[in-house]
Amino acid sequence: MSLLTIWAPGCINPVSLYHSQPEPKKRPSSQATLSGAGDLPQVFPLSLDIIEVHGQEAWASALHEVEAAGICGLDLETTGLDPLSCRARLAQLSLPSGRVYVADLWELEAPLQDLGQLSERSDIKKVGHNLKFDLAFIQASQDRRLKMAGLFDTMLASQVCWAGYYDLQKASKAIKNLWKQKLPEQTLQALTERHLGFSLSKELQASNWGAGTLSPEQKAYAARDAGVLLPLHAILQELLQRNNLIHIAELEFRALPSVIELELQGLPLDAQACRAMMEEKKARALAIAQSLQAEAQNAGFEPRRKKGKKYSPLLNPDSSQDVLAFLQSQGHNISSTGEASLKDLAQADCSFAGDLLQYRRLARQKKFIEDWLLKLSPVDDRLHPGYFQLATRAGRFSSKAPNAQQIPKRGEDGQAMRKLFKAPPGKRLIKADFSGIELRIMARLSNDKTMIEAFQSGQDLHKLTASRLAGVPLDQVTKAQRQSAKSANFGLIYGVSAPRFRENAKNEYGIEMSLEEAEKVRDTFFSTYPGVASFHLWQKTSKRYPKNHFFHNSERGFYSSPLVCSSTLAGRKRVWGWKDGRTLARDTELYNSPSQGTGADLLKVVMSEVYSSLPDEVKMIGSVHDELILEAPEALAQDMASLLLGIMRRVGSELLSPVPVDAEVEVLDSWAGSQGLQTGGLPGIPQAAKGSIVEAGA
Repeated sequence: MSLLTIWAPGCINPVSLYHSQPEPKKRPSSQATLSGAGDLPQVFPLSLDIIEVHGQEAWASALHEVEAAGICGLDLETTGLDPLSCRARLAQLSLPSGRVYVADLWELEAPLQDLGQLSERSDIKKVGHNLKFDLAFIQASQDRRLKMAGLFDTMLASQVCWAGYYDLQKASKAIKNLWKQKLPEQTLQALTERHLGFSLSKELQASNWGAGTLSPEQKAYAARDAGVLLPLHAILQELLQRNNLIHIAELEFRALPSVIELELQGLPLDAQACRAMMEEKKARALAIAQSLQAEAQNAGFEPRRKKGKKYSPLLNPDSSQDVLAFLQSQGHNISSTGEASLKDLAQADCSFAGDLLQYRRLARQKKFIEDWLLKLSPVDDRLHPGYFQLATRAGRFSSKAPNAQQIPKRGEDGQAMRKLFKAPPGKRLIKADFSGIELRIMARLSNDKTMIEAFQSGQDLHKLTASRLAGVPLDQVTKAQRQSAKSANFGLIYGVSAPRFRENAKNEYGIEMSLEEAEKVRDTFFSTYPGVASFHLWQKTSKRYPKNHFFHNSERGFYSSPLVCSSTLAGRKRVWGWKDGRTLARDTELYNSPSQGTGADLLKVVMSEVYSSLPDEVKMIGSVHDELILEAPEALAQDMASLLLGIMRRVGSELLSPVPVDAEVEVLDSWAGSQGLQTGGLPGIPQAAKGSIVEAGA
């Protein structure tokens, strides 16, 4: 049997990339079809031998064929999206021969346990699209942690290959000369269209998969989804090889099980304390809003009437239009009510601006907490953020529903909100964070001798920078000078301009300086760390020397385009397209992407190693920026903290060698932990704390 009955000219036959398979025995087959609205059925171009599985014997036979083939496409149809509350209904297993087994899991004994065992077989490759979804249902059904191996996710593979590439298109006909970024779609439908040259209907995706009896159309639809997986795998595997990205894709595949665990386990949230804090912030925000309205009213301010809305004589603090009009009426020459403008006014003794900033902060925090409460799982009363491995162009995690990356960290407010995440009775939280990882990564990327030697000797890098900027000995550096140097270190490693550096220093660190002073600081910084300056120059120069990056579509097959490209220490790429003969890459992106991407690589390696090393009683429950959070029984907490610290030190130092890497690990009752606790040569930390495991209460 031929797997492909129709194939686009110029495209390789994916089946040819597999080892030859023995011709299967003839069985009743189902020719899958695609239907367009109002059109006659269009023949699905892949010839699939669709076999419905009935009974344990047939199921065992299907699994045996998968074992013999050494590879299969894996897909599930489920009654909903939540693996904690919904059920898996169908399992589809496709083979290189074109055979697709479709099994109704509700008719079988412990099929998810069988699929769990299959997921752990390193000698059998499991190909899926957005495997995180399917494997989460399998993992949720188990009473143990699955040591998954041999995974290949076509979505992640495609994202690694596209590596941040985008086109530009006009945002709107009504807006002149405004372009927006058009990112390539990474759905199974989009990949099938791009690489295989036909449309994959998704009309039945939202059909009733919990029905007592599934229709032949539903089963054919399910089979088609699984049937395209192995042809896509063959193409994407070749594409990864041509771009020298196999090892990066495998890194993402190894990290998948840990991401699944993060989502399934979730964060423990004290709902009662949440409600109390939400009401407190609501009351404070209301009081400030009333004060702002009274101030505006006493000044004789009347808001403009808004067409179609009921008029109110009171200023609306949530309306930028009202706020801007009032501030201008009071003689403040501003054109925006953004945070930077309001901070300037507040520092100039405008109490209204200061109160408005506080109101916005409280309203934002109240919204955070309100959103958390709405998204608490009814199954386990925990918060289950979604994590996405490659939603950012540099390769870093993103999160939503809720966005775990937006949970505040610093300051009094951040600590208070993190105290809401409390360890359950008999458990402790273990929080780990790399020490000064951005600066360490830049030291390795730039190979700056001064910076590397500072880290190797355990020097305070901020203090060293301050000494050079102020022209004073190390032991005479003041706290204010060190704070100024901190703003320089974290801003200038990414090549920000003097005006932008001046602005960031003011907004982030409260440091005032003239533009001339900012330019002088910038010049002194790069003369102190010439390796960083050379790294920036090299990255900037790379725009003139594009490299070939391979793409694939059904019309052209494999083809290459000369593109500007940046790479992480591990070899992860980011590529930029062209518009009107010019690269879309900006200098700061070329400086930033290798650093951010290397941080992502580091965290994902750590997560995969930690996952494979943890006992079943210890769970990985959160990852926010560079932090990793575990939940462990009290009796195991210290041992797990030591394990985590050792893995982070070893993995980090191997990737960044000769730059040493350290981490801080804390054993906590809540996520709040210790404020500002860091190690590894950063300022203000006693040497005794370096690489330590800290016991802290709530």
